[in-house]
Amino acid sequence: MGDAIPVLAGKKRISPPGVTPRVAACAAPLSEPRPFPRGRGGGRGTSRRAPWSGGAGRSPAPSAPRDAAARPPPGSPPPHGSPEAVEAALREVTALFPRGLFGDALPPLVLRHQLYSLVPDRTAVDRHLNHLRDEGRIRLLHLGFEADALAVVFTEPYVAKALQAVAGKPQAGLVRRFLETAVAACPELSYEQGRMRALGFADADVTQLVAAGVLTVRDAGSWWLAVPGAGRFVKAFVRGRRALLAAIRRSRYKEVALAELGQRRPPAAARLGVTYHLHDLVGAQLVRRIPSASGTLLRLAET
Repeated sequence: MGDAIPVLAGKKRISPPGVTPRVAACAAPLSEPRPFPRGRGGGRGTSRRAPWSGGAGRSPAPSAPRDAAARPPPGSPPPHGSPEAVEAALREVTALFPRGLFGDALPPLVLRHQLYSLVPDRTAVDRHLNHLRDEGRIRLLHLGFEADALAVVFTEPYVAKALQAVAGKPQAGLVRRFLETAVAACPELSYEQGRMRALGFADADVTQLVAAGVLTVRDAGSWWLAVPGAGRFVKAFVRGRRALLAAIRRSRYKEVALAELGQRRPPAAARLGVTYHLHDLVGAQLVRRIPSASGTLLRLAET
């Protein structure tokens, strides 16, 4: 997965369960709300084992079970660019998300390009994220601060935090119906007015969903799927990125040793954690990792 970015704080692995896909329901209106079922989660693929090719007079070796033949040796990293590698990267960056910073009001948010810092094969990352989205296990969100910056969030915590944000409010029932129909059935980044009406949401309902924070205006008659309270995350994310870039820019030759950066006192604005922000800088190609005799260097991409 490339040079590993050191973890500067303890991490807790998160492996949230999936959700059964309902992509086919997007093509027609849904007549009734559909609850979120629990999915089985992704499994390992299997590959055909090559036949034994011993010479004459030799007995074939005992054949291993097909599943064991396809499985990598215990303790070995997943194959580079494989679905397992993408999911491992997603879990790793998800575990870095500082839940307490936002009062545990937000689901863990990961920027898609942060995964590129761990799995450089961007096509493989995008392909598997689309697969997970179509299965209903994750949602992709457009956060608005960059045209191509997409956030990845596991569906189950997304739904839980969206309902938590409107608990006891007049829109709670409407938000639940939206999550159980449009969000559970359709994996789109945004929703058009015609689609919303086909799903049973009038214009007045959409206005309430925007007020609840589960939709944001994209343009006239179109809305992005959103997570309530995400503005606080975006603000902290942008400030932390700028602070780390400024720290590297002030260094000699506009580069800094990765190990040295981990030992420095982090900038006050890097509230999401230096490691979390480094995955952003490397994945967004704002800095480059340069191998050297003394270890990995981080150099501004503009130099």
